[in-house]
Amino acid sequence: MERTIEVAGISDELLVRLDERARQIGVDRNSYVRKLIERALAPPNSATTLGELLAPVHDFTEAHSISEDEIERLFNEELSESRRQRRRADDRGRTT
Repeated sequence: MERTIEVAGISDELLVRLDERARQIGVDRNSYVRKLIERALAPPNSATTLGELLAPVHDFTEAHSISEDEIERLFNEELSESRRQRRRADDRGRTT
């Protein structure tokens, strides 16, 4: 049996942000909130798979028809930038 809950005290700003995030992945507010609750209440000892971790990315890319090649290119760019930042931080740490 499905239930309905009401949450008091949510600001208009938070609702706008919630709606925007839901729109980004191509779902309505209720579906997005349901996903958030399910993820938050997953048993702590349950093994999280890579697929589960990447579910929001998959939802977003599917909703925006982003190809696997584009995903790979974006991932590689971000990985390279992250490595550059880490190297710069390491280099600054060695010179002090």
